[in-house]
Amino acid sequence: MKQALGIFISFSAIFTYLFIDTLYYFRPIEEKITNDITGVSTVIYNYPSMYWLICIILIITFILGIYLILAKEKQPEEGPLCDTSK
Repeated sequence: MKQALGIFISFSAIFTYLFIDTLYYFRPIEEKITNDITGVSTVIYNYPSMYWLICIILIITFILGIYLILAKEKQPEEGPLCDTSK
């Protein structure tokens, strides 16, 4: 059960990252800086901070999914038999 949940969480994190990356790929924030002395313009592309927050959350989710996939199932320990002859 843990492995199935881990696989689901890992794949959903990967697909969500790909979806978010495609959304922000075409619309990064563009900042144009012009030097007054030389007249050279520099264009800087930045992603919004929410993009980076989502990426960090997805990385944590992916790591959790991998942990659940690789976690071993605990076998129930057999306790000592009860002595009812008293």
